[in-house]
Amino acid sequence: MHISRPASRPGPSRHCGKLPRRSALASALAGATLCLGLGALPAATLAQGVEVRSARTLDFAIAAGPLAAALDRYARSAGINLSYDAALVAGLSSPGLQGGYTVADGLATLLAGTGLEAVAQAGGYSLRRAPAAANAARPATTLAEVRVKARRAGDGTTEDSGSYTSRVTSIASKTDMAFREIPQSVSVITREQINDQKLVDINDALKLMPGITANRVNDNTYNFYSRGFQITSMQVDGGAPLALGAYTYGPLQDMAFYDRVEVMRGASGLLGGMGDPGGIINLARKKPLAERQAIVELSAGSWDNYRAMADLSGPLNEAASLRGRAVVLYENRDDHLDHRNTEKPALYGVLEADLGERTLLTLGGSYTRRNETGGGSGLPLYADGSSPRYKRSDSLTQSWAYKDSDETELFAQLAHTFSSGWALKFNLTHSETETEADTAFVGGPVDPVTHQGVWAGGHYEYENRQDLADINLSGSFDLFGRSHELLVGADWQRVKSRWVSATFPGHWSDPAEVLDGGGEWNPDRDVSQRSHTRFGPWGQEQVGGYAVLRLHPTDRLHLIAGARASRYEFDQRISSKANAAAPWVVSSDLPFSLKTKITPYGGVIYDFTDNWSAYLSYASIYKPQSLMLYGPPPGSRSLDPIEGKSYEAGVKGELYGGRLNATFSVFKVERSGTALQDSRYPSNYDAWAGNCCYLPQGKVTSRGVDVEIGGELMPGWQAAVGYTYNISRDEKASTNYSSITPRHLLKLSTAYTLPGELWRWKVGGSAHIQSDTSVSDTITLNGNTQPYDFKQGGYAVVNAMVQYRLDPKWTLALNLNNLFDRVYYERIGTVSDGNWYGTPFNAMLTLRYQH
Repeated sequence: MHISRPASRPGPSRHCGKLPRRSALASALAGATLCLGLGALPAATLAQGVEVRSARTLDFAIAAGPLAAALDRYARSAGINLSYDAALVAGLSSPGLQGGYTVADGLATLLAGTGLEAVAQAGGYSLRRAPAAANAARPATTLAEVRVKARRAGDGTTEDSGSYTSRVTSIASKTDMAFREIPQSVSVITREQINDQKLVDINDALKLMPGITANRVNDNTYNFYSRGFQITSMQVDGGAPLALGAYTYGPLQDMAFYDRVEVMRGASGLLGGMGDPGGIINLARKKPLAERQAIVELSAGSWDNYRAMADLSGPLNEAASLRGRAVVLYENRDDHLDHRNTEKPALYGVLEADLGERTLLTLGGSYTRRNETGGGSGLPLYADGSSPRYKRSDSLTQSWAYKDSDETELFAQLAHTFSSGWALKFNLTHSETETEADTAFVGGPVDPVTHQGVWAGGHYEYENRQDLADINLSGSFDLFGRSHELLVGADWQRVKSRWVSATFPGHWSDPAEVLDGGGEWNPDRDVSQRSHTRFGPWGQEQVGGYAVLRLHPTDRLHLIAGARASRYEFDQRISSKANAAAPWVVSSDLPFSLKTKITPYGGVIYDFTDNWSAYLSYASIYKPQSLMLYGPPPGSRSLDPIEGKSYEAGVKGELYGGRLNATFSVFKVERSGTALQDSRYPSNYDAWAGNCCYLPQGKVTSRGVDVEIGGELMPGWQAAVGYTYNISRDEKASTNYSSITPRHLLKLSTAYTLPGELWRWKVGGSAHIQSDTSVSDTITLNGNTQPYDFKQGGYAVVNAMVQYRLDPKWTLALNLNNLFDRVYYERIGTVSDGNWYGTPFNAMLTLRYQH
């Protein structure tokens, strides 16, 4: 069975039997002989069962993919014990097996062209290299079925795994580790889930991610929350984190470029820089394959939604030491919202070069062009929080509104493994987004008599540039007769943004008929003679060093200790001018810096059985809030950083050799210092400016439970299920801290390949079920302040999927979203704006070719 990463502790998911701990390099060279199927039964019972099953024909439905995964499924389907050295199957792939076979014939067919053969033995089979004569006797045509898909082993790649889980992840460690080796909650959306559930972009993926609340910001971007707190950091390939949220950067990555999405919930400051206790996201890019592969997808769906994608990969020289991959796509779609259309061509390319046996260089980049028509900021409400009778198609925008953006990303990675087994990794990323827009949207609150809101809009130009670098060294060392691991590294992040705006005449004053889609609004859009406001230069820079030590006092006890030292600087300048030709006049300049801060991290893992571990972890919280200012107006200085602690304890299981992962955890977060509006001064909030006036809030706590199971439940049946219970409290005010985070959140996705003669069919779907959410605040109208409440009751949204395999290369899939056409608000904002209906029932038909 394929070993995802060198074993660091015993267990049947890694070995049959109990082996002493070895260094990473020694384990990788030695491999392991793993047992599948019924290894816990007596040999005599196994032998009898094998004899009975070997004599009859069984139906198999094993998809093409890595040979290790195919053998694994075959052993469980056939009910046999199958053992082999992992090195024998490393890098080999299988065309799959469909139809009726005896056990022996099926196994022989599965191994055809691999140079391996199965040998019967007591209780099952073992694999060995076939004699040269037997190999020579095979027809040359069978060699075409050998699919050496993966150059890499144990790096967490999920492509062609057919799985809804990953055997390893690097999100919490910079090195490849099993989920059981991470003392925090970790989730993954695999390539198989992305394909099955038709997840187009990162927003779709994170909506399906357990424990994550996706909160819509505008037409196509979302903020993401975990455990009541916003996630503000996102890694790509485990590098230094991109800054999400308030830096004119919204994650819009297309899933055609990525192998998987990972999320670690809980404090992430150790490897993610300064951040909140919500967690961190990691995107893993698609990488070149060692053999030629072509994938083409053509999709058509509701509201004239059309999409075409081609993904080509393979070696670029005879020795396959240079490999490449290119993904191109084109999307053109309308929307269920009026006046909305998006056109998106995109390109991704990556090259890998083996610079010797131990050094790998990766270079790549992507480019996306978005041309969007329409816009909006969500629906406004009446002043008491009640909702006008909107149609779900109401966007309250204009057809002349547009937003054009260019998104470019360049990256380079260098990985070298020394003869000692230590590994050096260097990761560089440059991300750049430029946007120009004319906006039109309606704000409120809506007048209950006239049913009017007011129009707002203007011309905007903004850009975001992020430069990221990460270097780290990791490896194992021996101490007191045992092997331990150490990771040391440093990262750097620089964010530079610029935002220029000029509003149209009638901004926040022209009436809008909200029950008539807003009506017509045609302001003079020539802003050359109007005043302009510029936020910029504007951004942050942080540099940090980190270290993680993993000690293994016994085979079952594992201690993790880490720390990060960080420096942080922020600069935000506001300028204005009377018209396009006038000079800029600086109105605010707020440089901000923090001294070096050390944040510790620690964890304990105990393997109380070979498949189950208990863990406890601690992480500190340290988050700057440089845009929040003390009074009096316009603000004297920034508030001190938020500080706090995060605790998590739980149990993790790694079952069926890593094909199924389970986590049961409880967590508690304590933090203090969050900005709270200072009631002595009028409110003045702008996401892009220094805001006044605020005081540091008292203690905030978040408590809850996470339960997650993901992977293969039985042959042909994949599932990912996650349930989160969360309560967040403002202890000083004795109120709910994050009312947009549901107390109960259940997410699931599943796919089942039908058995026997129905093997061509795969059925499944996904569901999002949550309890109610609400927003309570006050609003001042005509000098009077009044409270309002707006509540979205609990709801369930169900999606369905059915696929039919036309032949080994072609598949036809139908995805039905919001199957029961549930009407709900996917995001509730304020009485002024930010309220978004969930998407109505829609369908997508996809024809997929893979060879």
